Amino acid sequence: MIERFRFVRLNSKSNTAAFDCGDNDLNDFIHNDARNYQQELLSVTYLFEEENGDVAAFFSVSNDSLRDNDFEKWNNLSRKVANRKRRKEYPAVKIGRLGVSTKQRGIGSEIIFFIKNWFTTENKTGCRFVLVDAYNRADVVKFYQEKNGFMFLTEKDTDKKTRLMYFDLIRMLPKE
Repeated sequence: MIERFRFVRLNSKSNTAAFDCGDNDLNDFIHNDARNYQQELLSVTYLFEEENGDVAAFFSVSNDSLRDNDFEKWNNLSRKVANRKRRKEYPAVKIGRLGVSTKQRGIGSEIIFFIKNWFTTENKTGCRFVLVDAYNRADVVKFYQEKNGFMFLTEKDTDKKTRLMYFDLIRMLPKE
């Protein structure tokens, strides 16, 4: 379904003014902050545009890492990596923001799959994990955990505004 949209990097000609995903924080980011984040090299925002140029959805990504002091069960996670490759941290990409227009509901999981696939098939930097600070709301957690296979990084953030979640991209590779 997202194939019908044009996939582009946010630029000075991108028309984000009419975008509305129903979340004030995400709307404010795409309207006011995304270009500045790009200029400051903090994240890159990508758009799924309709033929008329309207933004159907967007996501912002930045480099990150999964570190042993972030994760209470580090040994369990680290054992999934070949022994001679184990490290104190692993490269990751963080989805900083993800918004889907109220007119385009139902494509969020396709976008998550796109990101996972993009970082495994076109892995430009070496990236093992996808991280997200998910809003700590039942619907958002369900979206990432049940629909898209993310797991909680820690239980220390259960009472916080966001929950840090991860997905191991090795799961996307074909089994040999």
